[in-house]
Amino acid sequence: MRFKGVLTQRGLNELGRGFLPTLQRFGKTVVLVLGPEEVHLVSEGGMASDADSTDGPFVCVRLGAPLVFDAAPLCQSKHNLNLIAFEFDLKLFERVMHGAASNEAEGLEMKLSMRRVPNGEETQARPFLSFQQGGSISITSELPISKPFPQAEVDHLIALIRSDDVCPFYVDLMPAVANLNESLKRLKKLSQTCLVTLVKNGDAHFQAFRMQSGCTVGVEYRGLEVHPDGERVADDRNVEAQQQPTGRLAAAKDLGMCSELIVRAKHLTSAFGVCQYTRPAKLLCGANGDFLHFLYVYLDRAGGAVTDKESMAIKIPCVQDSSAGF
Repeated sequence: MRFKGVLTQRGLNELGRGFLPTLQRFGKTVVLVLGPEEVHLVSEGGMASDADSTDGPFVCVRLGAPLVFDAAPLCQSKHNLNLIAFEFDLKLFERVMHGAASNEAEGLEMKLSMRRVPNGEETQARPFLSFQQGGSISITSELPISKPFPQAEVDHLIALIRSDDVCPFYVDLMPAVANLNESLKRLKKLSQTCLVTLVKNGDAHFQAFRMQSGCTVGVEYRGLEVHPDGERVADDRNVEAQQQPTGRLAAAKDLGMCSELIVRAKHLTSAFGVCQYTRPAKLLCGANGDFLHFLYVYLDRAGGAVTDKESMAIKIPCVQDSSAGF
């Protein structure tokens, strides 16, 4: 098992200023999946912190190798696609990235290595991710990592990563993110859970139920972009004829135009909050029976078009909450 590559300056910036702070909102550790063509950073269920909480979100950052490394990295393993996966501490990794940036490193070589470390009265070989900073001063850093995952675990992780198109349709919430953050602050005061309803005509509803008063409070956003284009439903007269959001929502449900899910409000807040770090061009949101799926779409800095070299996805699990009241 071998890996060696030199991180680009852009790769350092993307990680240190955007994606690492994002991942730290969801957990203390991250799984790095290295491959000849792509790099993935994955956080699984890091938000679950109390006994009555469901598992936390599944977060995946995907970066194309040309974006991260200045040349094709050497990546060899027994996996049929030459993939290598292991886990490490996010804080330690961020410290290495910030150290390279502050030292104005001309290059940051990254490679897998083994080193013998004390273990009681003996020593044992442990895997490390080693970093060599170039420039006027050469600095070496070593990041302790877990034992590389066996092929079956790598394949399971890749299956989770690649299940992107899993919802009937997606609504672009990016135009509403700023207002949504403020709305969620108010809804969280009413309930720990939130009912998210997406409509094929481009509407999105967020509702919280207050047990003490038995009332439901919500917010509606209209005229949002729907993906794929073929899934959009033109505004139905029965929906548009309604003067109130509750009436439009009821009419849309009667027509089978909706996808909805109950999720934890704090998970929604985290999903919307990361936009300030990575600044996506689109924030696509879809719902199926198991989770709310967010796809963060970015633009290529050179041409301004949507890039396939970087993306992020967050899956927020549904909550079976008998007190939700919806």
